[in-house]
Amino acid sequence: MTASIITPEAANRPASPERAFSKPPLDNRTANSILLAAVLALTAIRLALASATGLVDDEAYYRIWTLGFSLSYLDHPPMVAWVIGAGRAIAGDTYLGVRLFAPIIVAAGAAILWRTAYLLYGPEIARASVWIMLAMPLLAVGGIVVTPDLPSVLTAGLVVWALAELDRSQNAKWWLAIGLFAGLGFLSKYTNLFLGGTILVWLIACPDNRKWFRAPELWIGGIIAAAVASPVFIWNAQHGWASFTKQFGRVGHSGSGGLNYLLEFIGAFLALASPVIAVLAIWGLVRVTRAAIASRGRSRPDVLLVAAVVPMLIYFTAHALHDRVQGNWPAPLYPSLAICAALALDAVSPKWRRTTFLSALGIGFVMTAGIYAHAIHPLVAVAKDPTEQMRGWPAFADAIEAKRRETGAGWIATSSYATTGQIAMGLKGRSEVAQLDQRIRYEFLAPLPASALAKPALYVELERRLDFPLMREKFRKIEPLGTLTRNNGSPNGATYVVYLLSDPPAPPLQ
Repeated sequence: MTASIITPEAANRPASPERAFSKPPLDNRTANSILLAAVLALTAIRLALASATGLVDDEAYYRIWTLGFSLSYLDHPPMVAWVIGAGRAIAGDTYLGVRLFAPIIVAAGAAILWRTAYLLYGPEIARASVWIMLAMPLLAVGGIVVTPDLPSVLTAGLVVWALAELDRSQNAKWWLAIGLFAGLGFLSKYTNLFLGGTILVWLIACPDNRKWFRAPELWIGGIIAAAVASPVFIWNAQHGWASFTKQFGRVGHSGSGGLNYLLEFIGAFLALASPVIAVLAIWGLVRVTRAAIASRGRSRPDVLLVAAVVPMLIYFTAHALHDRVQGNWPAPLYPSLAICAALALDAVSPKWRRTTFLSALGIGFVMTAGIYAHAIHPLVAVAKDPTEQMRGWPAFADAIEAKRRETGAGWIATSSYATTGQIAMGLKGRSEVAQLDQRIRYEFLAPLPASALAKPALYVELERRLDFPLMREKFRKIEPLGTLTRNNGSPNGATYVVYLLSDPPAPPLQ
């Protein structure tokens, strides 16, 4: 994101009049330095927040993945486990250790976006794109919370960047990098399969690009992608294609949401990108799509940007017609949509351009600051507040351990991955924790010691997740012990039921 990576060829290329911003008040070097300072400052803030706030349920669950080796996992490919494992190796088994690479990866993504937008549209669009990306609340949250979306967004950006470098340099060796990044994307999240659609659309839509089908590097890149992604295929082959069935089964799900899910999808984008940025992104996408499909004057940069967005967007729109699209799923689109938003600013009247830009950033940053502040301390009562997952676990884990010792239980039993992950993080090895069902999630872990299994189990689960039939299936003797409350920031806290389970008719973790 500094001027040092601007090539002379690119610097001398005239900007198209319809896309160039009015002459900036700062020279490129100064403007880039200010942007770099903002990225570094936000990274420092996010590292501090990552250390100061508790884990969400999914993070605690993914931490368990780092406690044993596996080629892949039931819920997702293994990249998120590698990211967390690397952080824990550096910063320890702490909140910061789990999240260490989240702010760093988002900062790297900003640099990649800058270079991509620069190659496609020049320095002004590059800077505006990164500023817009920094102000998107979804990516701001992703700068703290470690989920598969984090490496998914990064690797999607790497693929688009490598395609932009290929387009600029016409050096076929970039296909090798594209293959590597595509393979890493599949190791991050199955959503990144749509990168194949991006590549194919870009190759076919521009006649000049079709020559690459004759380049051996393209096919070698495909082999590299398959080799890098092979751990996921091997794991699935060994487990009856369980992960593919679980995730791709959503594609064919037939719901009855009608337009409700579609409106929810649109509303989530307006909120998670922030309203002004979302409108600019949609407007910019429409404009660049019209330019990309024009029979005359079709530009490869426009086609690449459209190809980076439209295939995945079409799928999510179709999915929303029959089932819910979770707000985080389209995250890999956000950096490319930031470029679309920056292009839309060019179409704004010069009189209103600066005001629109500052409004877009201001609203996005204010929303992000509100989310960060609410995560630290609840500002308002929110129904189904996701930040409640982050509070109260150390004290709650201590209460569970005290209850286990009091009752003479040998281990902690649960019936959800969320409770399993959070209690395991809170206890950090003081007691064994195991989910009674869905054992495929944990098969990579060492079996619980026989000495622990020989004793009763202390069942702890969120009241609404109580699974009494499961307890009856696993144990003959079930003794209620009341409830424990986790202070989650709400007036009444989160209530967990506690049972003492003993006399299993068979090994309870099979």
